[in-house]
Amino acid sequence: DGAFVTLIMWGLVSALLYHLVAGIRHLLMDCGIGETLEAGQFGAKVVIAVSVVLILLAGVWLW
Repeated sequence: DGAFVTLIMWGLVSALLYHLVAGIRHLLMDCGIGETLEAGQFGAKVVIAVSVVLILLAGVWLW
């Protein structure tokens, strides 16, 4: 029962972390950083990589 609640919490924290990282990327793009196609594709990969690391760290912290 407790593991299920922890899994739900991890899912919610994961969504929030991804949203936070992607939001920072969009704020940088609003400032004119990373607006080209190549930079946008690279930025998307960076968002995924940073999000995965943060999500794994959150999983370690919650479990």
